[in-house]
Amino acid sequence: MNNDSPLSQNNDNAGIQMSIAVVVISVLLTVGKAVGYIKEILLAYYFGLSRSTDAFKAVYNGLLMLIYTKVEKLLRPTYLPEFVKTKNDQSESDAWRITSVLSSVQFLFLLAIAAGGIIFAQPLVRLLWHGQQLTTDEIRLTVMLIRIMAPALVLFSLSVMPELTLHAHKRFTLPAIAEVCFKTAIPLMMVALIGVIWAPDDPRAIYAAAIGVLLGGAARLFVQVGGLRRALRHFRPSLAIFTTPGVGHIFALMPPVVLGLIFSTFRVLNDVYVPLQMGEGILSALDFGRKLNDLAILILPLAVSFVVYPYLSEWAVRGEKDRLADALVGMTRAMAFIFIPLSVAMVLLAHPLCSLVYEVGETGPEGIALISLALRCYALGIFFYAVEGSINKWYFALKDTATPNYVGATMAVVHILIAYGGGLLLGWGLGAVALALTISKSAKVIILYGLLRGRIGKVDPRRVYPFVLKLLLCTMVMGIIVHLVGRQVGPAVATWQPPIGGAKVRVAALFGVTGLAGIAVFLTMAALTRIEELFTVGNYVIEKIRGRFAISD
Repeated sequence: MNNDSPLSQNNDNAGIQMSIAVVVISVLLTVGKAVGYIKEILLAYYFGLSRSTDAFKAVYNGLLMLIYTKVEKLLRPTYLPEFVKTKNDQSESDAWRITSVLSSVQFLFLLAIAAGGIIFAQPLVRLLWHGQQLTTDEIRLTVMLIRIMAPALVLFSLSVMPELTLHAHKRFTLPAIAEVCFKTAIPLMMVALIGVIWAPDDPRAIYAAAIGVLLGGAARLFVQVGGLRRALRHFRPSLAIFTTPGVGHIFALMPPVVLGLIFSTFRVLNDVYVPLQMGEGILSALDFGRKLNDLAILILPLAVSFVVYPYLSEWAVRGEKDRLADALVGMTRAMAFIFIPLSVAMVLLAHPLCSLVYEVGETGPEGIALISLALRCYALGIFFYAVEGSINKWYFALKDTATPNYVGATMAVVHILIAYGGGLLLGWGLGAVALALTISKSAKVIILYGLLRGRIGKVDPRRVYPFVLKLLLCTMVMGIIVHLVGRQVGPAVATWQPPIGGAKVRVAALFGVTGLAGIAVFLTMAALTRIEELFTVGNYVIEKIRGRFAISD
């Protein structure tokens, strides 16, 4: 093994390496999310909750992102550990033989899907909007969106291999930069093309977003390939699946993952199909609401899950079960300290937050009410969404791809039953679709935590139960204060006439006052109850400030 690897360093250095990587990735992911929200605001401004927005989101979420996430979830627990093992035990060249074979197979698979999408675009549109009366122009528009974005499917999903290969070398920055490039291309093309090629009120203006997806997919792939340029001398396209050492082991780990992906694919398609049957704008309202919910959970939790995985794998190989247990408790406490109060705050402040972000252009009060309802339903599960990606890594580090995927497949069935049954059969509306995700993901995480007992070291209850009681007390007090402040401040803000900005400034003021009150109360209660995580972060910040301004001898 390479002695310079962070995994072979002492525990303190490993912690420093992970912390630095998490911070860097979090910053870049924050930039990417900010740019992504510019895209959402532009969609809301130009198109609102319209057929054009529904069509773009159906293709973007139901085709492009669906395939990308499945490819990533299939390869991360299977390819990455085998690449690292082969590189360390044999050579870089041998590891790249695995990369060459899997990349070639992936390219042919993606090419076939993209070609099928282009050829069968019109039947696919009629299937997704089954029972809905689409005009000829609406069908033609959606077909064109599929055909523009189909090549992006190949480029975007093919970028998974260089991304995972860079992660295997513990290079996390460049993949995060590539993601920012992808996110930037979409709003950039909308700003550049709408009003120049298509009028803002022309439904075909949505093509600008699709062109941005295509260019962004190319950027995401080639930025990362550029970071591997020295190692690319080892790459040789190959379909030698049965004769390349390591490939067989990867494929042997895939069946449980494939099963989980099949069920999760049905879940995603169900979440596209059901809203489309409910009527115009429902799919867009759900997606707008989830985007705000995801703003919280796709930065820090994602960075932690990326960085912690190699270290967990090393501890598992060494049989250091106590470290696995301590790391699990530490990760869970940190996530709970951040995301449980955030969940309550987002439920209480959903309407002003959605109004602040999305009430522009073609999106009015009725649309904001739908988006707010979706956000409240999603926000109830923020903590569980936040820890799901990380808890899976404990199983993958233990060479267990079966348990999380079998549990996930079962919960995907539960999700479909709730969303389809509640949304269409019982008429509960979009809330059923959003709650289906919250209920199924929460149940999955709880089950995975329970099944992990006995497979890692013993968890000290003194680190769990007092913390839970303190956190619940702090969150309850915060929620009460946010509610009371909102009731007192709301009427005054509603009658306030700001010199500039009008309604937007009033909404921002209401959100800011209630939000800051909630933060202040929660932090005060955390200090009074002496929650360890607060003092850990505080001491770290103080030390960094002192170190920054210290005068050396």
